[in-house]
Amino acid sequence: MTVTIFVPDIPEFGPLIKAVADKPGVDLIAPKAGYWQIQAADRLSFGRKALGLRVAMWNSALTGGFCGRLTEYTNDVMTIETDA
Repeated sequence: MTVTIFVPDIPEFGPLIKAVADKPGVDLIAPKAGYWQIQAADRLSFGRKALGLRVAMWNSALTGGFCGRLTEYTNDVMTIETDA
């Protein structure tokens, strides 16, 4: 199963989109219906501080939904893995 995060296409999430654009093993799909899709085969993991996201944006990062299992979600780390 593929792990997917649907990220709202708004400027505040630009640092996240920029960070995954060239990340090996991660596919970035252009916005459809106002949401970017970030996909990986088994796991996606991000650090809030490394991305420079404010806490409010970090807490809103999953508002578009996701496919997978949220295995870690702290004030600084978000990890989503496959269900399998």
